[in-house]
Amino acid sequence: MWILAGGAVAGAWASPAGGDPARGERVFQRCFACHSVVAGEDKLPGPNLRGVLDRQAGTRPGFRFSPAMIEAGARGLVWTRTTLDAYLADPERFLPGTEMAMPGLRETVDRRDVIDYLEKSGPTLSPTFSPTFSPTFRRTP
Repeated sequence: MWILAGGAVAGAWASPAGGDPARGERVFQRCFACHSVVAGEDKLPGPNLRGVLDRQAGTRPGFRFSPAMIEAGARGLVWTRTTLDAYLADPERFLPGTEMAMPGLRETVDRRDVIDYLEKSGPTLSPTFSPTFSPTFRRTP
């Protein structure tokens, strides 16, 4: 069982820093059809992910997010290494109602390296942190 409480994910979903951002860029190729990290590249099906770390979910200016993502952000979900790792492992299980159609990145090393790539892709737009996000997400074994 996995629980997200107080803005942090407990369990094996946590992804430590120290990966390979160059490898992460190659893994991110799976995401290029919908996402970019290039500043100003905003005409894609998914939001631009430049500076996603420390950004409140559902708040990227100019993008129409799903109601589920907007609600999660309003409740305080912030994209940290830990929350991104959990979301990328299984987006629908982490955030039911998300519009991201990808099944997830199953390999821990893939998620870690993609997150390192995203972290190095550029500065955040407006750092936000709110430790009030406290729904419970469960993962069955």
